[in-house]
Amino acid sequence: MSDDARKSPKFSWDYDIPNDAFWNSIEYSAARNFLQCYKESEISKMHFDNKLSLPAKYKLMRQYLDKTFKEKEEEVAPAPLLDANYPVWLQLKLAMSTMEYYLEDYNEQERLAREMYECAPNDNKKMSALHQLSGILEKTKRYADAERMAKKVLPWLQGHELLGKDSPQALSCVRTIASSIWKQKKYKEGGEWMDQYGMLVGSMKDGKFEKYRDTEMKLYVEAKRALWEWRREQGDA
Repeated sequence: MSDDARKSPKFSWDYDIPNDAFWNSIEYSAARNFLQCYKESEISKMHFDNKLSLPAKYKLMRQYLDKTFKEKEEEVAPAPLLDANYPVWLQLKLAMSTMEYYLEDYNEQERLAREMYECAPNDNKKMSALHQLSGILEKTKRYADAERMAKKVLPWLQGHELLGKDSPQALSCVRTIASSIWKQKKYKEGGEWMDQYGMLVGSMKDGKFEKYRDTEMKLYVEAKRALWEWRREQGDA
């Protein structure tokens, strides 16, 4: 995804990640969500040790985020940071939740995602948090709830003026729906959603989001293979 972000056209969620040993080892979404919380001058004062294990790197980034959150709260006290500067609050909470995903602490990730949902000031922010929550629920095997949430979010993503049916965000939502249905052993319906997913990825050619097509096609192929492996493990193949 970091290579896609460097391509044109640029979208609001694209971010040029530093090309060095530390950041090249970090997943794109984690690096982007962390770096967007800081100015370059602030990043330059931090120490990122590439000799650390990958989990230790994510823990280090979470520690920096916690420290920053505390400092921001102290700056605006006695008002809560949520009330004083919601965009900064949200940016830090999103980065924290991303670190927890890669640390595989899904309970903490879910807690943060629900906090972002419950504190959202408008429907757009609520839907964005709900999108994240649906993915967490699918990951933690609560498939019916994941399906329900993702189906609620999908029309919003597909109808959003900055996104659309073939946007990476909408495609990830379709992927969550397909996987959640399939893992409820509703293979026919899940397969139909996977077919829809494949057609949407195919439609990216010459479209607004064409630069992501190769990455999305790889995700589609991997997802389809994983679902069939899951079915075989259930003894249903």
